[in-house]
Amino acid sequence: MENLSSVFLSTAIAIELFLELFLMIVLSYTVVQSLLILKSFHKTNLRDVESFVEKKSYLVSMLVNISLFVKILLLALFLYALNALAYVVPGAMCVTGVLNTNGYGEVLLGFKLVVLVFASFWLLLNKADLDSKDGVYFKSKMWLFIVLYLFILMEFILSLVYLSSIDTQIPVACCAYKYTEMQNTLPFSSSIDTLVFMFYGLYFLIILSAYKKQKVLLFLFSILFIYVSYYAIVYYFGGFIYENPAHKCAFCMLQKTYNYIGYIIYPSLFLFLHYVLAFVFFDLKKKPGYKLVIWVSLVVFILLIYSVIL
Repeated sequence: MENLSSVFLSTAIAIELFLELFLMIVLSYTVVQSLLILKSFHKTNLRDVESFVEKKSYLVSMLVNISLFVKILLLALFLYALNALAYVVPGAMCVTGVLNTNGYGEVLLGFKLVVLVFASFWLLLNKADLDSKDGVYFKSKMWLFIVLYLFILMEFILSLVYLSSIDTQIPVACCAYKYTEMQNTLPFSSSIDTLVFMFYGLYFLIILSAYKKQKVLLFLFSILFIYVSYYAIVYYFGGFIYENPAHKCAFCMLQKTYNYIGYIIYPSLFLFLHYVLAFVFFDLKKKPGYKLVIWVSLVVFILLIYSVIL
């Protein structure tokens, strides 16, 4: 009971859970409405669908659109709330220690990242559907939302299990131990120097493939870039951000001590992926998608390089 009160009486955790619960109620309503609309949606052209179904589908799409946008923002609040719990979990210095208080933390974060990517894709799919005149993406976005809802539901249940299983009496390993132990698990068994070289090389290849509008190459290079960037941030750029080469952590940069710089770096990586998906899968003719990819990737590059130059 003492553990539960220490965790659930945290203001940040209480707010985050309340918003998650409210979103679950809204999304549960919209998923039921989506199933009813799909049952009535027998034609591929929205102009042939009865008026009330068309209006309801638009309302449902807007509700889902707003809910998923808020859901994406809630990931930042979730990490902020875990940082607040670091003060009540013995041994924890940041999110890393709190996540490792039980076996559910890292799995939950993985679920949240999967939901983040698919929510981003749904937002793009919805925009493409609304921009089209024949509703060609309507059924696809409704079915994708139903699948996404199941993931969000599982994530919500897992978050309750995780938070209720946090033990505030047993010490946990801090980030210093966690990431030192992972030193030999760099991508492709590379050294840190090779890792940094891959980071710069992939960035150059992304700019080149975006400029040449090579979508397949851009997508592949971007996935590799995000994968390599995570390790480069932890094992190279993080040392400059923390002004301590021995300090290796993915989450300490989310703290006030480091001016919350992580809340700028990680969302920038997400925006980069978002615009890559937009350009590769939904190349909207009204907007130069490849230019957005170049500019956002430049922001990520500058944010990381700035810490080194400084």
